[in-house]
Amino acid sequence: MKQSEINKLCREAADCLKQHNWVLPPQPEWSATDFGLGDYTKAGLVEVLLANEPEYCEKIMYAREGMVTPAHTHYEKKEDIICRHGTLKITLWSKNPGEHKAEGTVEVKINRKMETRQSGVPFEMPAGTRITLTSGIWHEFVPVNGVSVIGEVSTFCNEETDNIFANKDIDIFQAPQADEPVALPV
Repeated sequence: MKQSEINKLCREAADCLKQHNWVLPPQPEWSATDFGLGDYTKAGLVEVLLANEPEYCEKIMYAREGMVTPAHTHYEKKEDIICRHGTLKITLWSKNPGEHKAEGTVEVKINRKMETRQSGVPFEMPAGTRITLTSGIWHEFVPVNGVSVIGEVSTFCNEETDNIFANKDIDIFQAPQADEPVALPV
């Protein structure tokens, strides 16, 4: 991903957050990714890390309509994904969708109530909806009908060892192409 694309997406995210009255702490930690797949308009996400303490983590994220966060799970992390603005289409799987046919169901907490969802069948989360994802639940989400602001509250987030993607080509640590200086929002 080019640094100019990262700068542009982060400025876009900052404008969206400001428009929706999200006030960030001083010097937030910004990141943007195309998941190493080469086209952030199809697979991409902007994250603002607000806290990552031994006991908890908090992020606010931004994605345009159609920007998928590809199917993944976590070895340890438990997380709540909260649609703060827009609508998210989320798909859950009981097993790695890159290795197994979608079958069976997934037990998941939505708005603090246990629900049973069909594995591999997408559903929409309107603004205000919260889903609690435990270790081993494979999930993918994408904004529909415009941009989305997405909150995440979780246990400690170890990006290097706790993200398992179904697509083995994904690389969230790919260095940006330095086509312009870093110019992230402050």
